[in-house]
Amino acid sequence: MIMQEFYMWLVFALTLLTMVLYSLDKIKIEIISLFVIVVLLLLFQNSPILGHASGIPINIDLLLQGFANPALIALMSLLVIGHGLLVTGALEDIAVRLSGDRDKNTLYKFYGIMLLVFILSATLNNTPIIIMFIPIIVALSKQMDVSSRSILIPLSYVSILGGMTTLIGSSTNLLVSGTTSTLIGRELGFFEFTNQGIILALIGFVYAIFILPKILEKKNKDIIDNEKEAFESGRIYLVEITIDSNNPLIGKKFVSGILSDIKETAVNVILRDGEKFLPPFEDVQIRANDKLVLEITKNQLTEKLKSNDKIFNSLDNNNSISERGILIEASVTPRSFFIGRNLTQTNFEAETNCKIIGIKNDKKFLRNSPRYQRMEAGHILLLKGEEEDIKNLRGKKEIFPIEWSAIYLPAKQFILRSRIIFAFTILSAATGLLNITVAALLGVILMLLTNVLSIRDAISALDTKIFLLVASSIMLSTALQETGGALYIADLLKDLLINFDIIIVLSLFFIFIAIITNFLSNNATAVLFAPIAINLASDFNIQPEPFIYCLIFAANCSFATPIGYKTNLLVMGPGNYQFKDYLTSGIPLVLLMWLSYTIMISVLGF
Repeated sequence: MIMQEFYMWLVFALTLLTMVLYSLDKIKIEIISLFVIVVLLLLFQNSPILGHASGIPINIDLLLQGFANPALIALMSLLVIGHGLLVTGALEDIAVRLSGDRDKNTLYKFYGIMLLVFILSATLNNTPIIIMFIPIIVALSKQMDVSSRSILIPLSYVSILGGMTTLIGSSTNLLVSGTTSTLIGRELGFFEFTNQGIILALIGFVYAIFILPKILEKKNKDIIDNEKEAFESGRIYLVEITIDSNNPLIGKKFVSGILSDIKETAVNVILRDGEKFLPPFEDVQIRANDKLVLEITKNQLTEKLKSNDKIFNSLDNNNSISERGILIEASVTPRSFFIGRNLTQTNFEAETNCKIIGIKNDKKFLRNSPRYQRMEAGHILLLKGEEEDIKNLRGKKEIFPIEWSAIYLPAKQFILRSRIIFAFTILSAATGLLNITVAALLGVILMLLTNVLSIRDAISALDTKIFLLVASSIMLSTALQETGGALYIADLLKDLLINFDIIIVLSLFFIFIAIITNFLSNNATAVLFAPIAINLASDFNIQPEPFIYCLIFAANCSFATPIGYKTNLLVMGPGNYQFKDYLTSGIPLVLLMWLSYTIMISVLGF
């Protein structure tokens, strides 16, 4: 017994140290997580004690079970599926419809999307909802001219808040109901706690969408500027597009030398049946078969190609290819036969099956097609081709591919495949046809088998920071439960609250659970404290429901850490958040939920 308590206090100390290190943000999360894993493995390598929860010796095998935890596997799999949607641009047109025109009511579109997420989260699993809406919110952030960091954490919070309003809104709610059903003789009703839950959720919703984005935007002003600079920067290329009969630019006129549809790009010259039109293009109306020579950055062009912008259709020379395309920069070598010639004087494209879609602008104002520009050693070309053809460029004397510049561009038919796979994953998990872990793994396999993702893409989507953070947290949670630490905390709480007024007890119980749920998993918190809630109700001689509802609401207040809830982890990578970002964003919301709950039960009763 003494030995078990010794180990328990060691785990307490490690837990406290871990939280301090995470919050200070002086050491990388990956290093801290590995430190926790190694310390726990060393601590229990030859442990002589039995686990309090499992009844078996606490050893390495028991601790490492966290790496096979279904929640961790599901999370990693969903990250891969989400990456598949991103690289295929499968949600780009949906984003356009939801976010609307760049210049029209983008802020109201943001509010509308957040409200939709809030409503959907009340009846559907939060994880796939967030996976679906992350790329939409990222696209919208560019239109709103704000950093995605300012609105991705609010997106996660809104889904968590919506989930606390119904029985199936969160797995936490179901776990509490399932755990307490045997103790109170019934399961909770679908809308049993909705009246209270909706009050709390709406208060949090106001904070998440109206207040928090402004706080994050102000805090991350330098990051916003850097993101804009990164997006707008990059090599400027001269690109020639041909206006086909379906091009949206047909019939459009210039206003002050600018086409509103491509106002972020500069038009150098318009070529039409041997004629040349130069800026400011007064009274020039775009016609079919016109050729426009544009100045555009690689980043901007990549976005256009990924979103299948019809304006740039002429740059896609392989609409029917079955393999994923690659956009890559390449330098003209000193031995290249390009030197002194223009692109029309070579058979490069026919021989390599790679299309030259852009030539780096050398600051000269080009009054003709870039394909007639004479090449020099060091000129940078922008190439598009299938993966195998790009690989075959290595070792050629004409050009030197710049490997790190490669960007994968999927064939257009992959969009439909990715949507079908994603829909299958969500529906099979949401309807209970398949377990969420099984559905997510199957979704990954299908994306690989159908070439939506390559192995390389799938691996790149596996964020090591998130993996190690979750794995170490699960391992630490296991150690807390097996050494009796979690039960010790629960019993201590019970002893401390027994002499207070019922309103104060419920309030203190709420804030205690709300703190614990951010460091222990919300599901573990729900299961661990469900019996405690019932016992507290019995000790105060009242019905158990007020304590059960309190536990549900508090256990859903997982806002202050990325490990608090899966959706926080899902936005961590795309938002490039640090641990402290969740502390500064989530602690005020946790306190707001606590204050709101206390006032609510004081005024309306419990």
